[in-house]
Amino acid sequence: MEWTGGCLCGAVRYRASEDSKWSSYCHCAMCRKVSGAPFMGFVEFPQGAFAWTQGQPDEYESSKGVIRHFCKKCGSSLSFVADGVLFVSLGSLDYPEKIEMKAHTYTSAQLPQVKLADGLPHFPGPAGGKGGRPLN
Repeated sequence: MEWTGGCLCGAVRYRASEDSKWSSYCHCAMCRKVSGAPFMGFVEFPQGAFAWTQGQPDEYESSKGVIRHFCKKCGSSLSFVADGVLFVSLGSLDYPEKIEMKAHTYTSAQLPQVKLADGLPHFPGPAGGKGGRPLN
């Protein structure tokens, strides 16, 4: 399946030509800051199957080895790369409702007012790998 998405203003667009490998909701403080929300959804796509198709995002190294991509015009958070793994923000996809989310990660940092009842597994940290991705 082909996946497309982009920023709020439309200046930056992307395409992933393969299905996602992993998806999770992250509750860490950094993801709360970058999204302005109580937690943020991410979807892993193979880097070789991903391309920016319109415009180029700006980037920011939020912590050692973690590069976040965002639209420099509207500020939309688009993706991040950690340990060579690409994660796209769930909300930037054109059809995020088609993604089957797999877990909640970094729940040790979950806000106390957030109550999770979706039945997904909870991991206090990254579920084994950086960015919430399980180790192979």
